[in-house]
Amino acid sequence: MDVYQVMAVIGTITGLVSLFYTNHQWKKANKKVELLSDSREASKIHPNWWVERMMDDEWYFGLLTTDGSIIAFSNISNISDDGKWLDITLMMKDELPENSEEKSYITAVADDRRKASVQMDKVVMAYDIITS
Repeated sequence: MDVYQVMAVIGTITGLVSLFYTNHQWKKANKKVELLSDSREASKIHPNWWVERMMDDEWYFGLLTTDGSIIAFSNISNISDDGKWLDITLMMKDELPENSEEKSYITAVADDRRKASVQMDKVVMAYDIITS
């Protein structure tokens, strides 16, 4: 084999590997994200202690984000099957406990605008705003 034949074989192998990888990435990008509303299924995606509880309960919950904001919400309605998104029900400002004036919470602006989606990689901590 001369140099040109070796280069042709290397080029062919490189092209086939690139084709396989590109096809794999294309399939991944075109996969439809499914939303999970069952807390047991969602806890398989995110095995955090709070996922199942915050999906099954209505309470005063908070999510601390990477920029220091606190999102006040009453429950998690869905989690994407890729684990990247939470769908939550925001609380209204007047639903927060009286002593919550000390902190600035992100809340719903109107009663008919309570739904929100939160990117999981922006969440630092999940907690109860008040305890029972």
